[in-house]
Amino acid sequence: MNAPLYFIILAVLLTVVTGASPARADQQLFDAIGTRLALMKGVAHYKFANQQAVEDLSREAIVLEQAVDAGRRINLRPSSTERFFKAQITAAKTIQQYWFVKWQTTPPSAPAPDLSEIRTELLDLGDRIIARLNAPIAQNLKRAFIARTKTLGLPEIAHEALFDALVDLEFYDGYTAQLKDSGVLRIGVTLDYAPFSFGSIEAPQGIDIDLGNQLAAALGLTVQWVPTTWPNLTQDFTKGRFDIAMGGVSITPERSALGHFSVPYHVGGKTPIGRCRDQDRFKSLGSIDQSDVRVIVNPGGTNARFANATIKHAGLQVFPDNRLIFDEIRAHRADVMFTDAIEVALKASQHPDLCPLMPGVYLTHQEKGIWLPNDPALKSTIDAWLTARIADHHIDGLIERWLQVAP
Repeated sequence: MNAPLYFIILAVLLTVVTGASPARADQQLFDAIGTRLALMKGVAHYKFANQQAVEDLSREAIVLEQAVDAGRRINLRPSSTERFFKAQITAAKTIQQYWFVKWQTTPPSAPAPDLSEIRTELLDLGDRIIARLNAPIAQNLKRAFIARTKTLGLPEIAHEALFDALVDLEFYDGYTAQLKDSGVLRIGVTLDYAPFSFGSIEAPQGIDIDLGNQLAAALGLTVQWVPTTWPNLTQDFTKGRFDIAMGGVSITPERSALGHFSVPYHVGGKTPIGRCRDQDRFKSLGSIDQSDVRVIVNPGGTNARFANATIKHAGLQVFPDNRLIFDEIRAHRADVMFTDAIEVALKASQHPDLCPLMPGVYLTHQEKGIWLPNDPALKSTIDAWLTARIADHHIDGLIERWLQVAP
């Protein structure tokens, strides 16, 4: 066997045995940046055809804010994330301006592309870029970066400035260090799930609101409440819109795959609630799942997941506002809702005409916890704090209190 062929075979075998990827992570990062820059000609074409300015400061601000939030999930320092994405924006505008000048004399003959489709692709590329910014980029990769991101209309000075901003990215040593540096604990809450969280973002209330304030104080941080919704909770979590999620968040395999959960501080399960006059009619799941029964559910979250998986014959109605959904049952516009037993107990205590339909029966086993980033040190700290609050029955006291006063 000749020597060159031997080394080629050896390289292939090593790739198979070690699982080494032929496309290195830094190359994938450079390719994503290059693809993003290449799309700027299409963006310019749309703006040119529709007489729009190259610069859109309001959109730039949104892109920067979202990039900084997403960078937090991989422990990027916000200031360096902002510098890097500002450099990308500058490069993008430079490329667009190049085509604007060129088209002044020779306008494009083809129709302009759909900007909404391009922006969808740009958002996806932004996520891919962030996902690959998980380790510092070495200075000696400059030649590879330039080669893989070379784009018509991008001058050398702007191209090198983009690489310099990439090399200058700074990382925190863990999420705890990031929180200490910011001095703020951003907590995502839906505020539509009493007794865990309800009220307004300016004046939130509930079990988890008290817990969140106490946790932040224990960590030496100031709370910033961030509104979210059950349908958007996972997306907001993965994009770093907040640091942790609270407010009656159920521990599920899907959520656990995206981040850590604290030790559970509440155990319960799904059970049906309806009008008290219908207790004799709905004594089992089978009696509920009938074609003449109207089951109502709020979108997103585990209530909807349970109803969609369980109800096969009854009518299933989605009602958007979890705060008003029980009024639909009271007004005879729906018959049954499945939710956590603690919420059933709360609503039954508030409304004499509403009752648990299967008292003491849990149709699922559910645990509530605090949804955290994938940071073992932060989880360990919060677990220790939360375990002490469970052991001294502090959380039991919060639950008892808010079951009495929640609206």
